[in-house]
Amino acid sequence: RTILRAFLMRYSLVRDSFIVGAALFSMLFGAGNVVFPPYIGLTAGPEWFLGFICYYMADVGLALLAIYAMLASSCIDNEEGIMHRLGRTAAMLMMCAIILCIGPLLAIPRTGATAFAISFAPLGYSSKGVSAAKILYSIVFFGISTLLAFRESNMVDVIARYLSPIKIGGFLLIVAAAFVMPIGPVSDVVRDDNVAWHSILSGYQTLDVMAALVFGLIIVNALKAKGYESGRQKVLSVGIASLVAGALLFVIYCGLCYLGATGSTYYPVETEKGALVTHLVGRLFGSASTILLAIIVTVACMATSVALIGTTGTFISRFSKGRLSYKSIVVGTGLFSMVVSNFGLDNIIAFAAPILTFLYPGTLAVIILSLFDRHIDNDNIFRFATAGALLASGVTVLEEWGLPLDITRHLPFDSSGLSWVVPACVFGIIGYFVRRPKKSSTH
Repeated sequence: RTILRAFLMRYSLVRDSFIVGAALFSMLFGAGNVVFPPYIGLTAGPEWFLGFICYYMADVGLALLAIYAMLASSCIDNEEGIMHRLGRTAAMLMMCAIILCIGPLLAIPRTGATAFAISFAPLGYSSKGVSAAKILYSIVFFGISTLLAFRESNMVDVIARYLSPIKIGGFLLIVAAAFVMPIGPVSDVVRDDNVAWHSILSGYQTLDVMAALVFGLIIVNALKAKGYESGRQKVLSVGIASLVAGALLFVIYCGLCYLGATGSTYYPVETEKGALVTHLVGRLFGSASTILLAIIVTVACMATSVALIGTTGTFISRFSKGRLSYKSIVVGTGLFSMVVSNFGLDNIIAFAAPILTFLYPGTLAVIILSLFDRHIDNDNIFRFATAGALLASGVTVLEEWGLPLDITRHLPFDSSGLSWVVPACVFGIIGYFVRRPKKSSTH
């Protein structure tokens, strides 16, 4: 009887972890994940697999690394997450910046803009500029998203039960069709002067690394609600859920990159990213694809929108110590995102680039150090390394805006977009010698 009970418990844990893994996939696979891989394939041509690998590692690889870092530092169910080693004020500032990026400023509006661009492009509606059709679509899209996110306790179950099956099934169908009946030969011409770096940058722009830092708390709470509260159960269940999400993303990203590569002889690099997806799937399935793609992409983007709206509500309500209620933040976030989404997909992506270029290095520095959390006693290593990474990335942004600083090109790894690595290491070493009695114990 004891053996049977243990077997049933382990079976239930694995089953529930797979369900939460499907929900995590739906939470991560949103707007950028739909439009970036086909465009990478289109511009990379014969180097599409290199582009896919670089994109996958910069997106999913780092997102899973972030979740593992939170497990390694035993802070996955702490609202400050791995940022706690920066000190409370700095941790709150970093987490608030991340929440705003994956929330109403960038990622949430992008879900609605992407869904409109792909769903309505075949009907002759441009995603550029403001139109009555776009405004109406954004009202319906964000209205439903807000309603689905309104009850904090059911958010993960709603995504897993109702949205994930449509999302996973639809994209697996597209991927299978892309490999079985490719729309054309892959071009011999590489139309990207730096496939690896631009693919990495696209992986950055999905925001999945930042999202993973807060989705980790959401999925742990969902698993705890199912009765998995011990440290061992949390590690095992989150690990399985992360691997399920990672495997699904690997297959679908690979297929979408290949789909873009098979269209590389048909479309110019100036093709709008959202419209490109529509054209490619239209060549696969013909006129019937219009409704099919509209449903799949709308559900895909809505699942991510629901997760991000709910996550924004959870964190801001906790940061405000309950002064701002979860439901009021959810409604406000939905309304604000509805307005911003009408600025258009390409404008939102362009607006996101400098913000992500600045924030990502500091976030990555904390993630990497958190993998060794138990072996680092001095908080100043985290603080100084993060400051060095942010300083370098800030200079990079200023140079891209036209300031003649001429600094980053002299730093190692600048050609790979990693000019922040050496400053982070140097500042981290300096932090080591600025001693503190012991590491923070906020988790």
